[in-house]
Amino acid sequence: MTLLSRSRRRARRRVRRWLAPILLLCGGALGGAPAWTQEAPAENGAGPWLGPANRPLPFVSEKEVKDFLRSAEIVRQQEITTGVNRPLKVWLEQDGVEANAIFRIVDIRQKTARLDGKMVPDFHDSYVYECAAYEVSRLLGIDRIPPCVARRYRMTDGTMQLWVESAMTEKGRRDAGKEPPVLISWLRQKQTMRLFDALIYNFDRNLGNMLIDADWKLWFIDHTRSFRSSTAVERIEKIIWVERGVWERLQALDKKLLMRPLKPYVSSRRVNQLLKRRDKLVAHLQGRIDEMGEGAVVFDSYDFELEVSPAGLMEMLDDDDIPETSSQLGEPAP
Repeated sequence: MTLLSRSRRRARRRVRRWLAPILLLCGGALGGAPAWTQEAPAENGAGPWLGPANRPLPFVSEKEVKDFLRSAEIVRQQEITTGVNRPLKVWLEQDGVEANAIFRIVDIRQKTARLDGKMVPDFHDSYVYECAAYEVSRLLGIDRIPPCVARRYRMTDGTMQLWVESAMTEKGRRDAGKEPPVLISWLRQKQTMRLFDALIYNFDRNLGNMLIDADWKLWFIDHTRSFRSSTAVERIEKIIWVERGVWERLQALDKKLLMRPLKPYVSSRRVNQLLKRRDKLVAHLQGRIDEMGEGAVVFDSYDFELEVSPAGLMEMLDDDDIPETSSQLGEPAP
């Protein structure tokens, strides 16, 4: 171990000791404290959504934005050269309304795939899971995935998803040395991302598909490598907090509730596997609640205004397990 490594480890231990009582306080509602407004989406899922130049789009319901994504004319397109699957950025227009979107068509299935030298059984990288991820996020009240619909374009099936305007990637944030204005809010948003990824078994989360808008809201995109055929929950120890509304909806999920929106995209078997992952997540979080108390695990708002940012604090919840980019798909395994 190098001197630098030992120094970093000692610094992390000091930060954890210094922060422990504050994090315990901020993990959830403070006993007897007022219930802050929960950041759950409006029932109609209307946004507000932004178009080019950050102009608000006129949609007043989830149905309106979905109808627009399905039927608006594609007036221009451009291949996105970052990432692995090269989707299209498209410019949509209908009745004077203009919006940007992303069109994905990837659909790769392999019995066994090689990803960065690792063997992945029953590999399926598909556009259909983008819509499925959006629908699960709606069931959980997570307003962090842009609306997404199935659409056919130029004789090719795919998904059309609203573009997140004026956003930077998490990699871009780190490269620029920008720090979130309210650290606790930022950590809580990432906790929701981790729980969501674990639930749908998204094995492609990376710094390039975590988007941060102008208000420091974290958006989750690129879920084509999700809903893996497995009941495992990887890195469950990284999930330490949960937003109250998400916690309640997570516990209430059942097959009938899930199959209604997911039937066009996900098999019954994979929905059963999702529910088994849900059971493990619920057991994990309930265990933490039983051990530490609800206030240390369940929080009521992402916007608790407490700024704690000593040097090295961002490393407290270590993100070393989140890669910079997607894993490269190798040749099919024999």
